[in-house]
Formats: sequence, structure tokens, C-alpha cells
Amino acid sequence: METDTTQPSEELSALNRRLTAVERDLAVLNKTVATKDDIARLDITLASMQATIEHMAKNFATKADLSDLETRIMKWMITTLVGVAALNSSMVLIVVKLVHV
Repeated sequence: METDTTQPSEELSALNRRLTAVERDLAVLNKTVATKDDIARLDITLASMQATIEHMAKNFATKADLSDLETRIMKWMITTLVGVAALNSSMVLIVVKLVHV
């Protein structure tokens, strides 16, 4: 008779250990699984990031834009240097003419 009462007690003990393990695993899952609120916040964040990237794509300069700007600046500098050289030559000619008079 004693063996009959110890067997259910051992089965209950084994079930208790298994239930404890299941509860522990469930607690871990609850911490790691995303909730609907987590997914909603993630959607909002992704939408914000997408809007920022679209804004950047519309307003930031590309390599082609920078290359065009560099070309325009170089043309402006060359034109300015030629103009300054012409003014300098004119000033030298005026001074030489005034000195020879």
C-alpha cells in the first residue's frame, strides 16, 4: 500500500517540476516577444525614418550637383583673374604713359 501513495506523490512532484519549467519559459517568452504596442511604436519610428530619408533625398546635394558647382566656381575664378590682370595691365600702361610725358 505504501508504494501506491508514493507513486502519485512522485508523479505530482514531477508534474510540479515540469510546470515550473513551463512557467519559467513562459516568463522568458513574455519578455522577448513583441507586443502590439511595441509593433505600433516600431511602425511610427519607421515612418518617421522614411520621411527623414525622403526629405534628405529631395534636399541634399548629389555628386553631380557638387561637380557642377565646382565647375561654376572655377569659371568664376578664371574670369576674375583675367579681369584683374587686364586692370593691372591698364594701370601699368597709364603709369608708364604718365611718366613719359
